[in-house]
Amino acid sequence: MTGSQVMHFALHSVELLQPLMTEAMKHTPAWRCWLKHNELFALCVQHSFATSDTARLDGLVVDHSRLFDQVPEYAGLKKPKHHFAQHLAIDVHQFGPGRAYWCFGFEGFNRVIKLGARRSNMKNEDVSIMRYWSVKSACALVRPSRVYESTYAAGG
Repeated sequence: MTGSQVMHFALHSVELLQPLMTEAMKHTPAWRCWLKHNELFALCVQHSFATSDTARLDGLVVDHSRLFDQVPEYAGLKKPKHHFAQHLAIDVHQFGPGRAYWCFGFEGFNRVIKLGARRSNMKNEDVSIMRYWSVKSACALVRPSRVYESTYAAGG
C-alpha cells in the first residue's frame, strides 16, 4: 500500500473493523491502544489547530503510550518514533499542522528509486538508479513539447 492508502485506511479503520470484531476482541488492550492511536492520528492530520487541540494532542500521546505498554504482545517493541511522538504538541505549536511539512510527497519518490535498483540486477545499484532517474527525467522534459507539436500539427 502507498503511504496515502495507509493513511486513509488508518483514518477509517475503526469503522471498517468494528463490525467484524467480537465483543471479546473489542475489550483487548491492543484494540484499546489502536483506538487511542486512531484518535491521535486523526488529530495529527487536521488542517488547522487551536491551542486546545495541542493540549489534547499531548494528552493523547501520553494515553497511547500508556495503552501501548499494557499490550503484552508489544513488549519490547517501542521504537524511537514513540519518543518523537512526545514532541508532537510542541512541534504543532511551533510549526503548525504536520500537513505543512510531512513527507508524503517524497515517499512516492522511493518507488522510482526501487524501480531503478531493481533494474540494476544488484550490481552498481547507485549508478543504475542515477541512470534510470536521468532517463526518466529526460523523457518527462521531452514529452510536453511532443504533446504541443502533435496538437499544433493537427490544427488543435
